[in-house]
Amino acid sequence: MEDPWSGILSATMFAIRSTVHTTTQHTPMQLVFGRDSFLNISHDANWKFIKERKQRLIKINNQRENRKRIPYKYEIGDKVIVKGEQSAKYANAAYKGPYTVTAVNNNGTVRIDMGIINDVINIRNVHPYRMKK
Repeated sequence: MEDPWSGILSATMFAIRSTVHTTTQHTPMQLVFGRDSFLNISHDANWKFIKERKQRLIKINNQRENRKRIPYKYEIGDKVIVKGEQSAKYANAAYKGPYTVTAVNNNGTVRIDMGIINDVINIRNVHPYRMKK
């Protein structure tokens, strides 16, 4: 009986190695080995251009993400809720709290009083607590 997995795996690995990456505009094989995977020709990657393109895409993605943000200035005494763990999405609540802000740092973090623990948390992981009416 012939092993079907050897052909499937080799075809899959070749497809992965020969797929053009959207950021670098090159295949992994071209970048690692300096040769094209289909044609027997050498390939010289312009690493400076690749780095600049990647940085430009990061900047565009950050701007797009930040456009959705609503600016909020946290102050001592504010009530906040904290994001739960993503891996426990269905087992636990999405947010925990409310907790009280005890300090606001200028590096994008806040210190919150969680009962026994005082913890410093990035403001991306906290949201203002609004009581439902």
